[in-house]
Amino acid sequence: MKKAYWIALFYWLKTTAVMYVAFQMSPPGLIDHLLLIFSSLGPLLLWFGLSFFFFKRLHPWVLIGLMFLTTFFLYAHLIYYRFYEDFLTLPILLQVGNVGGLSQSTWTLISPWDLFFAIDLVVIGWWLIKRGSFTIPSKEKKQYAGSAAGITLVLLAASWWHSPHLFQENYNRDKVVTSISIYAYQWFDIAYSITAPLQKVTADESADGSVEEFVSEKDSLKTEWFGRAEGKNVVFITLESVQNFVIDTEVKGEPVTPFLNELKDDSLYFSNLYDQASQGKSSDAEFMVDTGLYPLDGGSVFVRRPHNTFNGLPELLKDYQTTVFHGNVRTFWNREQMYDSLGYDQFISKQDYEINKENQINYGIEDKSFFRQSIPYMKQLNEPYMTKFITLTNHFPFLLDEKDRSLPLADTSEPVVNRYLTTVRYLDESIRQLFQSLKEEGMYQDTMFVLFGDHYGISKEYEDGVHELLDQPDTALSHTTNQRVPLLIHIPGMEGKTIDTLGGQIDIRSTVLHLLGKQTENYMSFSHNLLAGEKEEFVAFRDGDFITPSYLFQDGICSKTDSSQPVNASHCKEGREKAREKLKLSDHIIKGDLLRFK
Repeated sequence: MKKAYWIALFYWLKTTAVMYVAFQMSPPGLIDHLLLIFSSLGPLLLWFGLSFFFFKRLHPWVLIGLMFLTTFFLYAHLIYYRFYEDFLTLPILLQVGNVGGLSQSTWTLISPWDLFFAIDLVVIGWWLIKRGSFTIPSKEKKQYAGSAAGITLVLLAASWWHSPHLFQENYNRDKVVTSISIYAYQWFDIAYSITAPLQKVTADESADGSVEEFVSEKDSLKTEWFGRAEGKNVVFITLESVQNFVIDTEVKGEPVTPFLNELKDDSLYFSNLYDQASQGKSSDAEFMVDTGLYPLDGGSVFVRRPHNTFNGLPELLKDYQTTVFHGNVRTFWNREQMYDSLGYDQFISKQDYEINKENQINYGIEDKSFFRQSIPYMKQLNEPYMTKFITLTNHFPFLLDEKDRSLPLADTSEPVVNRYLTTVRYLDESIRQLFQSLKEEGMYQDTMFVLFGDHYGISKEYEDGVHELLDQPDTALSHTTNQRVPLLIHIPGMEGKTIDTLGGQIDIRSTVLHLLGKQTENYMSFSHNLLAGEKEEFVAFRDGDFITPSYLFQDGICSKTDSSQPVNASHCKEGREKAREKLKLSDHIIKGDLLRFK
């Protein structure tokens, strides 16, 4: 019994060190720190106590196996966290083939220091084998099990007492892990994910009315921009991993995005738009723009709820021919099924492009060839049409052949950031090429172009390079503002304007529909028109954090938006309730498939 006990204690210390050093967890208060330190002890005691159920000659090998599984579990979460700034969930594990950035780029996320993860396996494993088998009296087993269960229950109760909304806010995975340990979190996540489908089974038409009043789009105010693009074709261009800080930024005297810099002067440029994507990344961004609903609390809606009923843009633009262009396989993020549910007429994917060694990248076809080969398909579309281009080249780990690199490498301490800027430039050149081709084909003048970043490209793991590039301090505010993504809406002949209204990707939908002259108040959506003066300047993030012009709530800390100075938590109470309500209702609509009753 003592062996299991001491190994559990060692892994408790190891887990605590990993949480603070590798995950860089920073709980907001003393009690949160204490919970982070002690919460893993009970689950680890229970876990290593499983060795008691095996014959004594197997005890050493079972303990080694449990040690290996624990180390692998921690390391898998860490690798995922380094890029996604989130913890693994069951839906993500079940759709591991869609975790872009990990499947083919894992080596970029691995550090030489990670070897320390395995040292204890070798040392303790050798010691266990050398010591051989051992017998544990039944009485000691019961004492051990009772102590382990008691410690676990006490710490879970303490977590619930400290954070009564903890299990209602399961989407705030950093908070859950801090409070109940990464091990208890995983069991909770599995139980939650397994029971989630029951919400659709038990939902009925009455549930639809309970959320409709809160959710209905209410941007009925007609501004000067209403109908400015009525009847025009619509071309969405998803800017893979592009963050707003690259706009007007230079590297060694050269602009990173010369074309986008020019384009924004003749466009509606929304400079204060935040990335709200969650674990579904690109698919989450698409989902918000199409439906005006938030992403799910775990996994991707495209994978978990592809057969739901949605009020997607194709439904609202019934007289438009709708087509999606994407240079990856049709099944990635389950796009083929989801586009059918959203009502798209056509999906041009990797199988429809001519791909060779010259134009191939990790995930499909590079952007310049992608746009060039898409033009003939566009020419076949009936007007008015709505198309969506999903780019690929600017994808982590941002690799580009020397022949395609036109921007000199930056000199930050983060190679990932230096490479990122060169692939952003490549994407910028690709878009310039697309616009030129459309002008030559006579397809430019009668079209509204909507260009937006789909999610961040530089995670917190590499953000020091961004701070160096922009000469900015490393604060909660700088991290949040760096998560802004560009939104440019270009209508040929229209005078440009920079709009600094605070908003999120979810607001793109209502803004575009307003420009098209479409009334949206009869649809259930959380989207708000960024051009309306009455627009509430409130952005809720999927983890329950939020930002307003006055306050930022992040990682359990309430601070002033303009200075990042911490203030009393009471200033953020109303915002936290609002974020909680929005996310809860959006989840209710999706998981209950409530739009089928509309």
